[in-house]
Amino acid sequence: MAPDSSSPESSESSDSVVSLDPSDSSSSESSSFAGSRLERLRRVAFEAVLVAGGVVLFLVMLYEMHTPPPENGFLSPALVGLAGIVLLWPLRGHKAVRALLLSGGLLLLLWTLDKVSRVLVPFAAVYLLAYLLNPLVERLRERYQVPRWLPSLVITSLVVGVFVLFILILAPNIANQAQALSDRVLGTVQTLRTWLEASTVLDTLEGAGLLQKQEVIAQLQALIKEQAGRLPSAAEDLVASLGSFLGVVTLLALVPVILFYTLKDYPTVQSGLVDLFPTAGGRRDYLVEAGSIVGRYFRGQLLISTIATINVSALLFLFDIPFWLLIGLLAGLLNLIPQIGALITMVVGALVALILGSWVKAVTVIAVLLGESLLEQSVLTPNILSYQVGLHPLLVLFSLLVFGTLLGVFGLLIAVPVTAILMTGYRAFREELTLDLSEYGAP
Repeated sequence: MAPDSSSPESSESSDSVVSLDPSDSSSSESSSFAGSRLERLRRVAFEAVLVAGGVVLFLVMLYEMHTPPPENGFLSPALVGLAGIVLLWPLRGHKAVRALLLSGGLLLLLWTLDKVSRVLVPFAAVYLLAYLLNPLVERLRERYQVPRWLPSLVITSLVVGVFVLFILILAPNIANQAQALSDRVLGTVQTLRTWLEASTVLDTLEGAGLLQKQEVIAQLQALIKEQAGRLPSAAEDLVASLGSFLGVVTLLALVPVILFYTLKDYPTVQSGLVDLFPTAGGRRDYLVEAGSIVGRYFRGQLLISTIATINVSALLFLFDIPFWLLIGLLAGLLNLIPQIGALITMVVGALVALILGSWVKAVTVIAVLLGESLLEQSVLTPNILSYQVGLHPLLVLFSLLVFGTLLGVFGLLIAVPVTAILMTGYRAFREELTLDLSEYGAP
């Protein structure tokens, strides 16, 4: 009788037969290994395609930033950057992909700031003004024990009043003096040409083969005409750069409102802006130090420039120097540029007084500016700007030349505080103070 297939003996024998066959287990392992290897190859190929696509989109974004957009164009750097983020986000664990995302995001941020600069400039200017005026608001609030909105409203009203007085009183005088200076310069161009032709200095240089006298005179005459013609249109160009008349009116109407709310809620606004920056060792003390440097510098320089404007303008007016207001304003504005500004003011003021007045007036302008410079160096700067930014004079001159070359007049204005902030960061790095982006937003 044949044994029953369902019996335990039969089942045990069949199991032992299967377990004793080595070919089945090896084939199963090899197929599993081949499958996992194929899966890895597919994943690597997929990641390579994504990275290649991200690099292509990065290059397309750079091209879109550099090329003016067509009228009905759909692509923009923002859309291309968004597509790149979506494409590379699954691979953000790789260092190369993170570097690509960070560089692309930084470029996209700078491009966005450039596009919305007309909107950001008023807010940035008002925030800087609020930063400078905040100590006064705090002092009034603590002294009179009043809510913060009250001194904020008072100071905003004072700022608006000073601005209105400037527009109604000083602006017409500045425009008239600029127009008169332009007319006088254009009228004396021929006289200057005659004086240069009769001068023996140019003849000596021409005899030495260093220059061509007539060519130098023609170029100098053309340069003077060009620069003189720009004086009356400077204010018009400034207004045109801000946009339409309606835009200018809207901006002027919004600035007092923005200033009031910024002053009233300045601690909250400042805290929100500080939280945008990465932490340094879990803290943001480096921002406090950098902000202190900028505040000390700008508050002191603005006060010194205001005093310089008043002193120079008043003295030149008393000595009957032509265009006293323009020279005084120039002295105050260029005073914001350390060391170089006073020299430029002295040269320009002396040339204006010499060409449009006499030797006596030119010497008077130089004497007034030298006296003002001596007053600043001996009295104003040590007492008003008592907190030094800690920069060597050679480093100050180097930073002025570098920032002036890169950013023009704006670079000259921000050269010293920005250099001081960079030196603060360098000292922090030297002391092994690291910026920890992983702890962003940590208390």
